[in-house]
Amino acid sequence: NIRELESIVDRGRWPAIDPAFNTGCVAACTVTTCSCTFMDYYWSSTSFQDGPGNAWLVGVEDGDVNYAFKSNIYYVRAVRGGL
Repeated sequence: NIRELESIVDRGRWPAIDPAFNTGCVAACTVTTCSCTFMDYYWSSTSFQDGPGNAWLVGVEDGDVNYAFKSNIYYVRAVRGGL
């Protein structure tokens, strides 16, 4: 959800993603050896209350939180937290 996705953002740095979630993308990357974060928006599973055709997303470049039509194309990333 949007709170879980925001929990990996660190607005005190640029890009605004905690380094643990951006260890570098190389050709030999696998899901168990590195974490790649592209500088773009990432979807959350939280719908926008005033428009259920929209969902919340977070920009990892600067930590911007916004919403967009669910038909738009952005990245997704698995996050899980106790928030």
